[in-house]
Amino acid sequence: MYRKASEILISSYQITRSDPGDTFEFILNDHLQVMDCIRLEPASHGVIQSMKDAMRKLDGMLFELHHVRVNPTLDNSHIIGLLTTALYQIGVRVSNQPAQTSMAVCFKPLGEISDNVRFYLNKEGKLVFLSPTTRPRLVYSKPTN
Repeated sequence: MYRKASEILISSYQITRSDPGDTFEFILNDHLQVMDCIRLEPASHGVIQSMKDAMRKLDGMLFELHHVRVNPTLDNSHIIGLLTTALYQIGVRVSNQPAQTSMAVCFKPLGEISDNVRFYLNKEGKLVFLSPTTRPRLVYSKPTN
């Protein structure tokens, strides 16, 4: 059979006050902790930047989950289960999950998500998920000069 996957990639957009933010991809381990992060520049530039000291640089930033990718040559059921459980804990339903042997696991490995999912990183590099169903409030305060 397949070896078990220990990582999953999530792609997200940074949420900003005015313009659409940059795209970031996070590689998470089986504790849903960020192992690596890259920032994708707009397609016109074609630049990919690895984020050194990502926890410090991304502190205070809010992201919205765009999509999830897995390695189709590995058994992703455990890592997908961990991410799905984390989403259930914030009230997000996941439906139409594909079988491990289905081609759909390459395109929508989680299945269909009922709500937009936003998240930020805590000090340990773990994702803290937010959903409209939990009614989070974003408070903006101007930095003092």
